[in-house]
Amino acid sequence: MWHRWIGLPHKFRADPNDGQGADCLIMTWHVLDAAGVPHPALNDEWLSMAERGDHEGLALLYRESTIDLGKPEEYAVTMFRATDHIGIGVVVDGGLLHVNRRKGVQWIPVERCKKMEYRRFE
Repeated sequence: MWHRWIGLPHKFRADPNDGQGADCLIMTWHVLDAAGVPHPALNDEWLSMAERGDHEGLALLYRESTIDLGKPEEYAVTMFRATDHIGIGVVVDGGLLHVNRRKGVQWIPVERCKKMEYRRFE
């Protein structure tokens, strides 16, 4: 399923299944749904917060609804933070699937990823 999303550009609120672009939240939820992994419903407010640049609020919601795993595992999620953006990715097939703002959807083997905090939804 996710393989066809590689290279799609970053686009707020875009469903990668439409083939026009990908929003990291929508993409991650699709992967978790397909695997039957429990997670909260996709809240439209989370998408609005990302668009508004409310990174602190999003990070707080993420931390409150997840638990630390201590290491990567299949279907773990991780949050990316920078000064001007925030994103979420998911471990699938041994790699991190995420949306790079400039390069679009990418998959990187977990062992090649920088040290990150991997979590799962409670």
